[in-house]
Amino acid sequence: MSESIKSNTAGRKFYLNKWFLDFVGENGETMIFYAAKLNWNMLEVQYTSWLSFDPASGVSQTSRFRNINMPVSKNGIICWSDSKFGVEGCWKPLATPLNARIFDSEEGSVDWNCHQPASSVSLKFKDRTIRGMGYAEQLLLTVPPWKIPMDELRWGRFGSSENQMVWIELIAEEKRQWLWLNGEKIKNCIIEDDNILIAGKNISLKLDKDVVLESEKKILSVVESLVRYLPGINKIIPLKFIMAEECKWLSKGILKKRDAVIDQGTAIHELVNFKP
Repeated sequence: MSESIKSNTAGRKFYLNKWFLDFVGENGETMIFYAAKLNWNMLEVQYTSWLSFDPASGVSQTSRFRNINMPVSKNGIICWSDSKFGVEGCWKPLATPLNARIFDSEEGSVDWNCHQPASSVSLKFKDRTIRGMGYAEQLLLTVPPWKIPMDELRWGRFGSSENQMVWIELIAEEKRQWLWLNGEKIKNCIIEDDNILIAGKNISLKLDKDVVLESEKKILSVVESLVRYLPGINKIIPLKFIMAEECKWLSKGILKKRDAVIDQGTAIHELVNFKP
């Protein structure tokens, strides 16, 4: 199988369907769920993970590669469950969907579909039901992600009862960015790990990076497990991509216009550094 992967790189059909769902409760309890399916060269690999933060006990995470459910969307409501995790939930939209083609080439593309920039969420687990705010997006890739030119990737989402902001920034030889504030796409912003500046509107979002949800070489850990299902995959992916450093934060966000605070909410955001 390893030799087959090495010899057929150019002609392989690649398709990755990856969901990201999150939840933030009133007490600060936060959860992130991933569900993904990769189809490649007549093979299918499934993946799911659950990251949980409790203000009292900290961060925990579990994941696996078999027997997963993908989210189901009906009439705008997204439902997802996992019997092994003992979790089920529904995300109801509170804002208009967003979408963008993040990358396009002759080999394939990356389509980003933010189905719910803001959600009302109900989760059941451990014999209890909790409610809060959330977010839901789906990535569809027909090109391997390591073929997307990028030295740094920043992504984040901020939400409150009144405002939502979502941003993506890819930095390689040139910088490309996408940012929406309450559904309006805005250009020429400054996107940093602790500050978002929309100069044209005199609006800024300050992020305190108070809780580190992840700080690791996450791609490396996933690839190390993926080798079991796709032997030789670690020899195809460039080392620069495998060794990327990822940091994900849970932040209190303060939205300002000029110097006046206009709103406060919660942000989940990340930096992935692909530079050697």
